[in-house]
Amino acid sequence: MTFRHALLAAYALGVASLASAHHSPAMFDMSTTVVIEGTVKKVVWGNPHTYMEIETVDSAGQPVVQNVEAGPTAVLFTGGMTTASLRAGERVTLRAAPHRRGPGNTVLGLELTKADGTALPLHVRAIRAPVRTDAMAASIAGTWVSNSLAFVSFGDVLRAAQLTDEGRAVRASSKAAVDAARSACVPYGPPSLMLLPVTTVVEMSDDTVTFTLDWMGARRVVHLNAEHPPTLEPSLLGHSVGRWDDNALVVDTVGFTAQAEGFAFDFPSSAAKHVRERFAVAAGGKQLDYEVTVEDPQYFAAPITYRAQWDYRPDQKSSGMACDPKVAAQFTRDE
Repeated sequence: MTFRHALLAAYALGVASLASAHHSPAMFDMSTTVVIEGTVKKVVWGNPHTYMEIETVDSAGQPVVQNVEAGPTAVLFTGGMTTASLRAGERVTLRAAPHRRGPGNTVLGLELTKADGTALPLHVRAIRAPVRTDAMAASIAGTWVSNSLAFVSFGDVLRAAQLTDEGRAVRASSKAAVDAARSACVPYGPPSLMLLPVTTVVEMSDDTVTFTLDWMGARRVVHLNAEHPPTLEPSLLGHSVGRWDDNALVVDTVGFTAQAEGFAFDFPSSAAKHVRERFAVAAGGKQLDYEVTVEDPQYFAAPITYRAQWDYRPDQKSSGMACDPKVAAQFTRDE
């Protein structure tokens, strides 16, 4: 199939709209897809995006190099990929969302199929449910990965929520601040942070529970059986205190700094944000139930309650790749 024929066929399919795992997909036409066949020229693994180049031909049959933006390496690895999954020289078929400026611009990779039929997810919505482990968690300590669609679904909840007048005004005027935060590798605050499908390692001691996420160096420390200090210094991830309710960890977090995209999906959060969470191992020990209620009366008219599950993945490794500001800034340059 030629590039032109594949392009026409893909447009005819009319694939449903998708949402991005890292940013607003404004520069891509998420209402349709294109199919590109070619040979991998280059793969650059990284966070918050992975980039690749595919040698193909254009509608006139001339050789061209197609630039492809894919999801974060931290997310792709929990979807089953490794740096050995895709190498230069391999023949592939790519399904992607086209750039709104048309051919010749970067496309958003959704799924890639290798010559041997192996399908590799390049986008959070293409990640399939993992094979369940036989291991069972005895407590919330261990390695976990949030359900791949929980983050995207939370975005739908945010878009349906009613903002205050101030919240609408701040969101409408914060484009430059959002771009600056993304380019500086600033992580989202909870609860959005806790819903990303990345490797999350939970460690417990007598005094603390620590969540280390494979995302922008994010690390949350929950102080057990403690109170918030009266003179709290606001911070990006807030100050968390917790207690055990039988085998469930109940966490209360306040003391946030205002953030241009504290909720992800272009939604800001104010210093008034208050997050209450509950973490409990589900029956069977293979999943963790996560429940959260977040209030931000300055920007949101009502509290938001959300539930998700994490999968117990004791063998899942972190990507080991820090956020690269040059990679992070590339999105805002291309937009």
